[in-house]
Amino acid sequence: MTQFDLTLFNQFLAQQNDNPRTAINHALQANQKSFQLSVADFTELAEERKQLFTEHHLVDFSWQNAQALASFLAEEAIFYKSDFLEHLSVCQALFYYLRSYHPGHVTDQEILEAIEARYLKYQGDLDMLQGSFEDFPELEADE
Repeated sequence: MTQFDLTLFNQFLAQQNDNPRTAINHALQANQKSFQLSVADFTELAEERKQLFTEHHLVDFSWQNAQALASFLAEEAIFYKSDFLEHLSVCQALFYYLRSYHPGHVTDQEILEAIEARYLKYQGDLDMLQGSFEDFPELEADE
């Protein structure tokens, strides 16, 4: 058992075309943002994400959820990189909080849609957004 067949894992990695930072930067550029994420910015996001996995006992092998949140936020009226990073960090934390709160009961897409809906409802107010999910984590309330 010293040799492990990594064929499927390598196939999965080969299908991951863009690195996540590049994909997020493409979304920012497509939405005429005047900033891009640096390697240091992305490293900080990755460390926060790793910490969230530990806190919520989760594993995520792709960056698709973070990229989806970043793409959504790139369309919003956020003008400074520091604000974008703060909003992305909060939304990422909410995503993994909700993923652990609803294990297997809802899809990632449903969680993303709930975050986006409440973000729009509270017009990007992060305190209201966080409080609403802490007080009412059930996604059905958004319908």
